[in-house]
Amino acid sequence: MFSKQAVCAYVATQALTLRARGIRINAICPGATDTPLARANAERWLGFGTDYREAAGVEVSQPIEQAGPLLFLCSDAASSITGTILTADHGYFTAGVSGSFPAATPVVTFMLGR
Repeated sequence: MFSKQAVCAYVATQALTLRARGIRINAICPGATDTPLARANAERWLGFGTDYREAAGVEVSQPIEQAGPLLFLCSDAASSITGTILTADHGYFTAGVSGSFPAATPVVTFMLGR
């Protein structure tokens, strides 16, 4: 989680400076994604959010599902978007923020530093 927080902070603090130079900076915060590295740490990485995915009826993301948001953020369609963190986690984070999935709320509270 710390590395995601560090990336989010970097994107937020650099957005204005870089935009003034014609550079956009954005990032995604992916949920559990089935990659070789994640499989090597399956219990911890792919196990995270299992209860939410079961309730939502979704599977662990595939790399191509994370590529789509990246392609959008790098495209001309996103030319007015900078300094944005796009969370691509099947709605886990927003379910924690809204309290619609209470088990996610402690994780979200930690991520937001509350």
